[in-house]
Amino acid sequence: MTLRDERNWGTFIHLGGIVGAAIFQPAGNIILVLILWLIKRNESRFVDDQGKEAINFQITISLIGVLISLLGGIFEGLWSFGSWVLSGGGGYYFHGGWGWGKLHGVLWIVNVIFSIIAAVKANEGTTYRYPISLRLVK
Repeated sequence: MTLRDERNWGTFIHLGGIVGAAIFQPAGNIILVLILWLIKRNESRFVDDQGKEAINFQITISLIGVLISLLGGIFEGLWSFGSWVLSGGGGYYFHGGWGWGKLHGVLWIVNVIFSIIAAVKANEGTTYRYPISLRLVK
């Protein structure tokens, strides 16, 4: 694999998280990065390294998304139940709308920003380490 090919594949892998998430929301970011990485990981150390970095970041982003959803569901449920109890069980409850969905939007923006930074660095031939990433795939 030529140096240019290594850089291109590194770039594609980092951008795969954004494209995958846009196509298939629950896990597309992980699936597309994983497919691209598995195709070329044995042909280049650089592609293998950046693929692991990208997959670890996308897994981290997905886990944070699941955590936001779980916490949002728990808090909204508690809020609704508390409002129902305070209303005397008459069926009325106030839906607080704490804005948990907005946190998913912030998470999407974080994914886009860091993935683009990583793609630019990979295109320059520089290895990139995401600042917030669990190192699950080694």
